[in-house]
Amino acid sequence: GVRITIDVRRDYNAKIILNQLYKYTSLEQSFVIIMLALVRNQPRILNLKEMLTHYLEHQREIVLRRTRFDLRKAEQRAHIVEGLRIALEHLDAVIKLIRGSATIKEAKDGLVEQFSLTEKQAQAILDLRLQKLTALEREKLEAEYKELLENIEYYKKIISDDSLLLSII
Repeated sequence: GVRITIDVRRDYNAKIILNQLYKYTSLEQSFVIIMLALVRNQPRILNLKEMLTHYLEHQREIVLRRTRFDLRKAEQRAHIVEGLRIALEHLDAVIKLIRGSATIKEAKDGLVEQFSLTEKQAQAILDLRLQKLTALEREKLEAEYKELLENIEYYKKIISDDSLLLSII
């Protein structure tokens, strides 16, 4: 910090000198802010406390929406990965079923019936490239599934725990 000391002679008034410093220098500056904001689609002039309150509500809504979106995406991907894990566990039976099917629809219906999969999981299995069947890809799939479960748990914790939500904001 910088400290400025001004010594004034006895015959001068210190308050007058200070006022002149404020007036003729940039020692003190003031400016006006009109805190106009849209609150529930209505324009309002707010004080500082109201502005901060509405800002925090807005941030809370944004973080919750983003977290719900991320949660939904993670749950969808985990659902697909669960189906791929089932297919990798019963790989020989899945390949036999697909090779024995005349059409894609027949193969998909067979996967759904035989392994209790959903349509999306069956389609993901049919879209799976053969290079994904290596041991390294299996490990990546297991790691992705574990990470997805951790993320889902974290997202649910954010949605349910108000103090964690505020710490993120």
